[in-house]
Amino acid sequence: MTSVSLSSAVEDESLLVAAARAGDETAFAQLWSAARRQAFGVCYHLTGNRADALDALQETQLAAWRGLAAFQGRAPFRAWVLVIARNAAHAVIRRRPPHAEFLAELAEEVMVVEPFEDSVARLADLRAALATLPVSQREALLLWAGGLTYEQVALSLGAPVNTVRAWIHRARRRLRTGLTGD
Repeated sequence: MTSVSLSSAVEDESLLVAAARAGDETAFAQLWSAARRQAFGVCYHLTGNRADALDALQETQLAAWRGLAAFQGRAPFRAWVLVIARNAAHAVIRRRPPHAEFLAELAEEVMVVEPFEDSVARLADLRAALATLPVSQREALLLWAGGLTYEQVALSLGAPVNTVRAWIHRARRRLRTGLTGD
């Protein structure tokens, strides 16, 4: 991306944020649509199931809409949303009754359709490998994979940048080893 198109994108986002703050739901919908998929990914990988991830995603969207006044624009809107998604996913996890995750996983397995077996198996392997990572490494990796810079991940996790870099490096190495068997 050239510096002209980058500054244009930042300016476009700033205009959308200003319009959304003024109550323009269409502007917010545009901002949200650019962040929604990655926010869902963060929610899904932290909660471990689709139902909880959708709950966390809904909380994320509401919190982003209600918190627009607090958005300072130091990072892209998407980065801000991913931090909200992380917090919403943790809130959903804290509210879970005991053994709820196991029951949700059983319900998901019933919904699997045969033509998607291979991709489902790969996703299940990835999910299982992610679950083996320490929480700090998993969260850092998910935020970074979602598009945040090392500095933004460090800020959202309250950790030094070099620590975040190490967490992400270790997480990627463990995932690579776990998924390929190398």
